Amino acid sequence: MGRDVFSTGALTYRTEYTLGFLALLPLLATGVAKGTGWLVTIIVVYVGIPLLIWSLLVDRLASLVLRIICRVRESSGHQYYFERQVGRPGVSRRLLRDIRVLVFVFFLSALIVPQVTQVNPQNLVIVSNAFIYVAIFLLAIPSSIHVLLWVLEDSGLRCHNTSRLTVTVPAAWTSRWLSSLGGIGAFVSFAVAMGGNLDRAISLGFTLMISLLPSCILAPTLFYRRLEPGIIAKIRSSKAAMTMASLFPQVSNPSLPPLSAPTLRSVRVTEETKQSSEPHA
Repeated sequence: MGRDVFSTGALTYRTEYTLGFLALLPLLATGVAKGTGWLVTIIVVYVGIPLLIWSLLVDRLASLVLRIICRVRESSGHQYYFERQVGRPGVSRRLLRDIRVLVFVFFLSALIVPQVTQVNPQNLVIVSNAFIYVAIFLLAIPSSIHVLLWVLEDSGLRCHNTSRLTVTVPAAWTSRWLSSLGGIGAFVSFAVAMGGNLDRAISLGFTLMISLLPSCILAPTLFYRRLEPGIIAKIRSSKAAMTMASLFPQVSNPSLPPLSAPTLRSVRVTEETKQSSEPHA
């Protein structure tokens, strides 16, 4: 049975593994030409370092967030709880997350690199190397916030606004806002730094984004597959999760339907029912 579960998990992430390794092929070809040591360095830097940092940070950040929620729960006017898990996020949602992280890393790197080195058409090699080093650092540490938001969403953590009758994923807007703002800021930053030559700026930006693509796909995929299940299990069994569960106690009488926390789907259905019944009233 364990073998079947493992096979199913491998099939689930086949798309990401394929895209990640295809994007990694140019770097692997360069690594083979330069030797085994350089090849190992590429794999460790591009994938190993982000995974290591996430494994050390995300677990602790999630525990900190839950403790804060338990403290401010009463004064915030919102109710936080863990919804029943319905399975792993789909391929399209995972790829969208990867793209958001890619844009976020590109944005910050495009802002930082011109501050530490001179960006001009004669300095492209140095600029490219500096950009990659900064981007890997940003992927490993600041992007932990993105990974934390993924874990909290996948764990089933939800925020119930009792006054508006809405159920949302806490801070889900943060990831979308940073990514959308980052795409514009990165392009403008590099276009200006390249002396207004838009063609050269677009070419350089595209090349650097392709170089970052393997890390932004393979590292999150390995995190989903290897690390996230254990972190989620720890979160849902924590003391903070037990405190949140007391907000929506289950009815012990089997003849009555159990009382449970509202879900994103149930709230939408309720709102649609209200809207359809208004004309008849």
